[in-house]
Amino acid sequence: MYFCSDIIKKLAIVKFTKLFGIIGLCVCVGVNTPLELNAQNKAEKVVKYTVQPGETILGIAHRHGTTLDHLLSLNPGVKPDYVQSGQVLNVPYVPGGAEPAPTPEQRAAAAKAKAASTTVGGTNASVSSQTNSPKSVTTTWQPSKVTDVVVNKTAQQPKITYKTYKAKKKDTPYSLAKANNITVDELMDANPALKESGYKLKKGEIIRIPVKVYPPKPKFVGLKTIRVAVVLPLVGDGVEKARSVEFYRGMLMGIETLKQTGINVVVSAFNEPAPDVSIASLMVQVTSQQPDMIVGPLYPTHFTDVTSVSSKQTKVVVPFSSKVPQVDYRPEVYVLNTPATYESTLAMDLFLSNFKKQCHVVMLHSQNGSRKAFSEELQRRLSSAGYDVISLPMSSSVQHIASALLGKKNGEYIIVPDDASENTMKQMLNVTTNLQQSLLGAQISLLGFDSWIPYTEGVDRKRFHDADTYILSSNYYYPYTAAAKTFHANYESNFKTDFLVCNPRMAPLGYDFARGFMGNLAVYGHDFNTQSAQDGTIAAEPKLQSDPRFITVGGNGGYVSRSMWLVHFKKDMSIVKISAQ
Repeated sequence: MYFCSDIIKKLAIVKFTKLFGIIGLCVCVGVNTPLELNAQNKAEKVVKYTVQPGETILGIAHRHGTTLDHLLSLNPGVKPDYVQSGQVLNVPYVPGGAEPAPTPEQRAAAAKAKAASTTVGGTNASVSSQTNSPKSVTTTWQPSKVTDVVVNKTAQQPKITYKTYKAKKKDTPYSLAKANNITVDELMDANPALKESGYKLKKGEIIRIPVKVYPPKPKFVGLKTIRVAVVLPLVGDGVEKARSVEFYRGMLMGIETLKQTGINVVVSAFNEPAPDVSIASLMVQVTSQQPDMIVGPLYPTHFTDVTSVSSKQTKVVVPFSSKVPQVDYRPEVYVLNTPATYESTLAMDLFLSNFKKQCHVVMLHSQNGSRKAFSEELQRRLSSAGYDVISLPMSSSVQHIASALLGKKNGEYIIVPDDASENTMKQMLNVTTNLQQSLLGAQISLLGFDSWIPYTEGVDRKRFHDADTYILSSNYYYPYTAAAKTFHANYESNFKTDFLVCNPRMAPLGYDFARGFMGNLAVYGHDFNTQSAQDGTIAAEPKLQSDPRFITVGGNGGYVSRSMWLVHFKKDMSIVKISAQ
């Protein structure tokens, strides 16, 4: 796994605190050294190119079919984070000429067209007009579709007032309802006489017309330029730093899509030191950038120093940890990862909403299951709600489980283990499919956990569909949509490496965060708290993996994400994502 380019590493040795400042956009690429790239391309034809207004060095590299590192190797002395309009660069020759940079008018038109474009699997089909064409991804088992479903969704309820209307000769309940933007049922509820059999509306009759009055929407002033400070461990080795780098890369790719819509984002990145090192002095440098948002930190020992600078003008977003005590009393602190308590409650609510009382729930218990607490609480709630719950040891044979299910009034069963390990996953997939063969005609499904999600992307994922599996998760990345394929291909092209195998996926997490959170800052400005993204904006577009819904903590606290999906891998190879409101 590569982390940063040699150029960035050299900068980090000289000055470790401020890793690099980004004006517009910079992507940190870990591929080969510039000298190696030059050696590989001695015979390459190079031409001069004049930087146009609004262009980024990453976009120039894309339009000339090369990588950022290669472009930098052709231009010694050029900074990886900044180019100026009118600056002349050496670029690889492109037969017929490279695609010119889009004008502001073209960007606006492209954004409008993109908003109206068809989506595939709930996700936009393209990442950026300046990215490379996606690599083809073949798979043996490709679901036919991915569908998003929201349960318990409630719309804003208007206040109902009434006006009177004197009926004219050709008026009918239907014409009156249509003219007043209400339903016929609503009109009849306001005028019970209309419901009587054989009733005919007469000329001159006084009719009550319901009038829906919605509260006025507050006016917000969006930010034309968003200043972001990233405080994460971006230099060095280790899993935590690798995840931080991948998140950061995905965030930068998301920022690139924001730039295509005319949103200007200025990013400053700071390397977060080890957890036992104070960052008080580093935060002085961070706040000197006057950021609208600070992303980080990773280590809990640094939470106090970072969150203490939160204000209406500076929001602090903690991207990884779900346990941030400061969110209880710092009103501008946001926790991106859904806390375990909310996950558990949302998961149970989703379960009860999706599986009705006529379903028999088979709880399989082990001695030291990793999800024992969740299983026990779910069983308590199911029993109190009147569900038929069957408790058996996880070591029970298929024959033993099948005999326990015989004689039930219907044939709908859901298998719920209390452990989320890989071995348990394999065991449960086998148990469920064997039960389906033993109890022909019965509808038998399996409930799984988010740690199983990486296994659903491999060649064995058909097993999850065969078992009619439901997986509870606050993040779900489906790699086979057009948008995901494009994003993945561009990530590999830019950074010459694949995603880390983890859940959630770090690069899509950063990408979604940039488009959603920063997009809302562009619309709502510093008044952004928990508002839903405005229709037609990039923040409202479907996400690759995560779509946090923030709720406030207490009366004077910050905000935590309240996100949960029940992902259903159906037997017909389709996938349904059921989300809680």
